Formats: sequence, C-alpha cells, structure tokens
Amino acid sequence: MANWWHSLTDLQHIFACIGIPATLILIVQTVLLLFGIGDGDNDTDIEIDDGDIGDNPDSSGDDGLALFSVRGIVAMFCIAGWAGIVFIDIGLGQVESILLAAVCGFAALFGMAYLMKAVLKLQSNGNIQIGSAVGKTGQVYIPIPPKGTGRGKINIIVQDRFIEVEAITDSEDTLKTGEAVRVVSTDDMGLVMVERVVK
Repeated sequence: MANWWHSLTDLQHIFACIGIPATLILIVQTVLLLFGIGDGDNDTDIEIDDGDIGDNPDSSGDDGLALFSVRGIVAMFCIAGWAGIVFIDIGLGQVESILLAAVCGFAALFGMAYLMKAVLKLQSNGNIQIGSAVGKTGQVYIPIPPKGTGRGKINIIVQDRFIEVEAITDSEDTLKTGEAVRVVSTDDMGLVMVERVVK
C-alpha cells in the first residue's frame, strides 16, 4: 500500500484523497442499508422536473429527479477520484484527467439519482392502495365494536392480495368474527370503515 501511494503523482494524491474516503463512506452506507439503517435518504434534494430546479426537502423522487443526495454526492466523489487516478496512469495530461474525472463523477451523480428514482418507483408500485378497497367485501377477523367505539380487523382481498386491515363501523351492534362486511370508506392511515352485508 505504501509503495502504491509513493508511486502516485501529486495530482493522483489529490484524487486519492477524494476517492478513498468517499469509497469508505459508500461501503459503510451500503452495509448500513443492508441492515435497514438509513434507507430513507432524507436529505435536502435538488429536483429536476420539467426543466425547473427547486429546493424540495420533502421530495420522494417520484415526480422529479432527486439529484443532490448524500449517496449521489459520495458516489460522485468516489468515481471521480478513482477515474482521475486511472486517467493519469494511462498517460493523459493533467487538464484532460481532471475534466474526464469530473465528467465521470457527474455521470455517477446522475446515475445514482436515476437508480434511486427507479427504486422509489418500484417501492411505490409495490404498496397496496387501501383506497381501492372501497366497495369490496371482506370478512371480520377480530370483532368490530359498534358506533366507532373501537377497532377490529377484517380480512379482504385488495389488488389481488389477501390482507388484514383495521376497521371501524357505524353499526348499532358489534360485527362478529366471520360476518361479511363491505368497505364504505378509508383514511390515510389505512383504517377502513365497514358496514354489514345484508343477505
């Protein structure tokens, strides 16, 4: 390692000082991500949407391209640093190496932004939209107290998936386990309002 370091030029030392720490941070981020830590990437992102650039800290990346995130910037420095070392090694001049390293870094930045947008889109597409349960019938699993005084649970098929959701009712009496019910409304928290299906 020491021999490799001493064999580098001054400019390569600068690139290495950029690339090595960024690589270590990227590795740590990836390991943490595998354990489910830091998967939200709740950074202040700059989004590109229809040609406009705006500061949007609550962005999820669904509508625009979340460009400047921590992962994206770390990836940019990582790729730019190592690319600069390689370009000098193959005999390119300092100016060309710096320019090409910058191009590679920005390519990594855009690549990471597109990758995160694709991942978020897949997550969004995989989520069940509980609003589509309105009008569908299910079966009471845990009894539902009358007049909204408590919550029970129902089993229902939504978007071709058999799920269990919390439910309330305006019915005058308790909806018992096994009774057929119809979803009449939902809320943003995934709670459904049901009524007894009259046979």
